Amino acid sequence: MKQINENTFKLAYASIAFSTLVFLLFHRSPSPWIGGIYSLPYFILLIFVFCALIYIGALFFIYKTRGLYILATNLVLLIVIGLTVEIGGQIYAYLHPAYKVLPFAPDPFLGWRFIPNSEHIITGNHWYAREYSTTNKINSHGFRDFERKFKKNENTIRIGLLGDSMIAAREVAFEKTAGQLLEKKLNKKLSHKTSKKYEVLNFGVPGYGVDQMVLNWKNYISKFNLDFVFLYLFENNYLRTISATWCSKGFFGIEDLGDRNCLFIRPVAIVKKHSPGKLTLEDHKKFVIDYLYINLKDLEAIKPLLNSKNYKQTFQLLNELQLSILNPSEYEKFVKEQNKYIEKKMNGERMIKKEKQWFLLPIFSEFITLLNNIQKVKKSQLKIFNERQKKYAGYTQDFPSWTTTNLVNLKLVQYLNNWVNKSGGQLGLVDTFSFHAEPTPPLSYASNLLNQLALSGNISYIPLYKKLIKSREEGLPTIWKHDPHLNERGNKIFTDSMFDVLEKKFIQ
Repeated sequence: MKQINENTFKLAYASIAFSTLVFLLFHRSPSPWIGGIYSLPYFILLIFVFCALIYIGALFFIYKTRGLYILATNLVLLIVIGLTVEIGGQIYAYLHPAYKVLPFAPDPFLGWRFIPNSEHIITGNHWYAREYSTTNKINSHGFRDFERKFKKNENTIRIGLLGDSMIAAREVAFEKTAGQLLEKKLNKKLSHKTSKKYEVLNFGVPGYGVDQMVLNWKNYISKFNLDFVFLYLFENNYLRTISATWCSKGFFGIEDLGDRNCLFIRPVAIVKKHSPGKLTLEDHKKFVIDYLYINLKDLEAIKPLLNSKNYKQTFQLLNELQLSILNPSEYEKFVKEQNKYIEKKMNGERMIKKEKQWFLLPIFSEFITLLNNIQKVKKSQLKIFNERQKKYAGYTQDFPSWTTTNLVNLKLVQYLNNWVNKSGGQLGLVDTFSFHAEPTPPLSYASNLLNQLALSGNISYIPLYKKLIKSREEGLPTIWKHDPHLNERGNKIFTDSMFDVLEKKFIQ
């Protein structure tokens, strides 16, 4: 009787195992890769199930009924290990809480700004602080910096850092930001040679495009008597310049917009021979939809010069065109939507703790994401680039959208350079295009144009991407593991690059 039961059990197990494998083997993944049938995550699952069935079968065929006890012991051990990790993870998460913050207030000219005299804690996108937890204090002018007076003291040289979240550097302690490291290094190594005191002011605001950086200078920063200004440029802030609707909804406190990507909360920069004057909301939308950020006739006149690499005439022609920056057309709605978001999602506060989640579950989710990313490696980098940029800049095979993007941003840099020069300062461009995204022809071309513009306009140029890439290739990461912003090492490399430029300028 016992032999019959064992045979029946073996037959039942074999039938179940065979049926399971047949079902899994003939299931086609939604995103097939391996053999044109399985995705990489599914293929890993298939191997795991196959090995598990062999292991369970071996237990039963070798140890017979005792195999049940061995299997049960293994399952209990796995559960105990899982619970231990989960409990330990929850304790760690309790000691390292993460926060959802909304530190920006709508601005009728810039779109948004930091709330003056405020404080918030940045912990990353995860539900607990797994890499950093940094307190950010905002001064009375609305910047992450010490309290500064508009008028500088005598014998003081002021340097301003202009940019987006890469300059704000909210992920590192304030004293470890590039601006503060530079200030200390200048005072330590140059003050005794120049008899000057150095101040480095941080004017970075997350999410800004180049147009907002220029407006930031015009409306606020120009009042601080700066002697030198570094402008941080890369793919994202270039693309934001020509997208009036780019935003992360929760980032700004905007939600429930249906099919709309976002409100028109950004200014719009337009380059043409004559100012378009005051535009209605419908006109504003038309510029966004049709990408009329530069007049088509003007664009056609410049294209041949770009193709022939006649940069001198290109910049001369571009310099003759007028720049108009339109105010955000849905500012009032932005105010209303953000207030509603704060009341409904933030309990009336601007900083709340994130809700608790399972500790182990996101680990499996990230593993699946990693496998999916490995699967995408088969695509060419250029194809990945094109797919990513469709949303922001439009796309055709000869990159006319990137021509427009480059020219509008270069025009903005020209304007900024003129204004900085008139105020008695000098401009420096910090180029990280080929670092924050995979190097592709359009990004290399953008870097080349920036370098040529710098040569033609007495502008300092720092190809920072070269040093950042070199550090990465040496196994020394310059960004966080789970966050694309510069870590402490990245800020240090940024500091050293700016110091080299300033040392030559002030010592000579």
